[in-house]
Amino acid sequence: MLRRRRAPGRRKAGMTRTGLTLRAALAALRLGWQGLRNRLAARTARFGGSPGACLWQPEARPLGSFQRAQELAAGLFRCAGREVRHAGSPWDIAPPDPDFAAALHAFGWLDDLAADGGQAARRLAQDWTLDWIARHGGGGGPGWTPELAGWRVMRWIGHLDFLTIGLAPDASRRLLRALGAQARFLAGRWHAAPPGLPRFVALAGLIHACLALERHARGLAGAVHDLGRECERRIGPDGGIASRNPEELAGILSLLVGLIRALEEAGKLPDPRHPAALRRIVPALRALRLGDGSLVRFHGGSEGAEGLVDQALADSKLRGIARGGAMGFQRLASGPAILVMDAERPPAGPDGHASTLGIEVSLGRRPLFGSIGPGRDFGPDWAQASRVSEAHSTLVIERLSSSRFVTTGLAARVLGPVLVDGPRNVATARTDDLNGAWIIAAHDGYVRDYGLVHERRLHLATSGLDLRGEDTLSARSPAERRSFDRMVAAAPRLGVAFSVVFHLHPDVEARMALADSAVALSWPDGETWLFRQSGGTLELQGSAWLDRRHPRPRATKRIVVTGRVVDYAGRVTWALRRATEGRRRSAAAGEEAAAGAGPGA
Repeated sequence: MLRRRRAPGRRKAGMTRTGLTLRAALAALRLGWQGLRNRLAARTARFGGSPGACLWQPEARPLGSFQRAQELAAGLFRCAGREVRHAGSPWDIAPPDPDFAAALHAFGWLDDLAADGGQAARRLAQDWTLDWIARHGGGGGPGWTPELAGWRVMRWIGHLDFLTIGLAPDASRRLLRALGAQARFLAGRWHAAPPGLPRFVALAGLIHACLALERHARGLAGAVHDLGRECERRIGPDGGIASRNPEELAGILSLLVGLIRALEEAGKLPDPRHPAALRRIVPALRALRLGDGSLVRFHGGSEGAEGLVDQALADSKLRGIARGGAMGFQRLASGPAILVMDAERPPAGPDGHASTLGIEVSLGRRPLFGSIGPGRDFGPDWAQASRVSEAHSTLVIERLSSSRFVTTGLAARVLGPVLVDGPRNVATARTDDLNGAWIIAAHDGYVRDYGLVHERRLHLATSGLDLRGEDTLSARSPAERRSFDRMVAAAPRLGVAFSVVFHLHPDVEARMALADSAVALSWPDGETWLFRQSGGTLELQGSAWLDRRHPRPRATKRIVVTGRVVDYAGRVTWALRRATEGRRRSAAAGEEAAAGAGPGA
């Protein structure tokens, strides 16, 4: 039986245009008011006097990139998907967009220079940090938001030895006074950061300051309590967060694990709600990883920084996985195959994607199907293109998304393109038997325009070598059939066209096979899987893959199965089966068999 999912505390994806305009107007006022209060708080924070001695520093951990440090020394700044060449102080750069400016003021580049660790890298770090203090330490510039101040404080404290070795006493005092000013700013403004990762970052910066700076130690108990309260409020019973962005969840886990470690190093105890949140997050996050350890890419999240998720999970010292999925995602895993499906309504607002019933699949350590990825780092056009249904491995009617976006007007100018009118109901059911596991899910995102409900059935065999799917569109109720009749009134025999899309990872070689009745998917080691379908027309088309580790979109392909809805129903089925085992896997299996055939076997 299908079960409707309606997670408590998550916003409904749908509102009227009038309501959206009103919301945008209120948001514009709120943003302006918060920005004014941030600037006032930043300017007054500098009058608090010396922060005293530095009592604590976190244990040094490799966070940055030696290669990026070399690029910085050569005048190449890579921030938020943009590249700028500039010889001199980064604070002379005219930022190409606000995201670039935010990344500069968050001081992520300091991690890279510290990873180099050489004298030249240290001089750059010292010069650029002191220049920031001279230009912006009094409260000016775009860096005075709670989130950016939180990142800055954590990085300055984490690399304080690197920054102060060989520094003149007066310059060291200026750096510590600037740290104290930012700590005072965070104490008064952390709560103004948006809920989720930005607010956790602001609180983490405040806690680092309270642990490190002598005259801020008295604020530690309150900050630890506030963090516990945020953990209780923002981390759901299933370990999920409101944005449903797996990468954001990984970032929160990394912060919370690091704070546990910092408190332990300083001999302090966390609020009990803090480790309780970790016990919810860890099983959820493990359920949102593919076979190569990458995160599934939904709702603006990428695959995750290399090593970050592994490190955070290892440092948590917690075991377990939400085997059926979490945070509105359903999971199938058996043998070499892992499948994750978006089976809940999208988060409303400027970050949600129209990815309902979209899937990501990996085979062993190889990603196979997915979305094209998050486009924010590739410019505004890609940012919006990556959010539509056609950018995900799901069913699309006439290239229309299952959720609609407002891209013009006051709402779009203030909030960015906003997701509205998404599915009101997403229902799921799951069964397991001796042959494998089933997921059945349905959503009504196309009912308003077409009167059609999309239902997707997925079955993964116990071996993990046979994945089958069925996608249907149907108009069942009288109201749904009236909507469908209106849509096809001009040409009822043609019905409504739909496509089921599967975006392929660029490492997969895809070609039509078996007289164009199948697609062969192969890798260099010879492993090959066959994709077949019934009820539609099969094509291979060009596509793109957005990966932050690559400066430009990567060319790839997508499988497209097209069909039509006639007489209130349309249906296609598809199957993915392994045809040829890879040479390395075959050799490994042979070695295991030989090892088991010794004396007494």
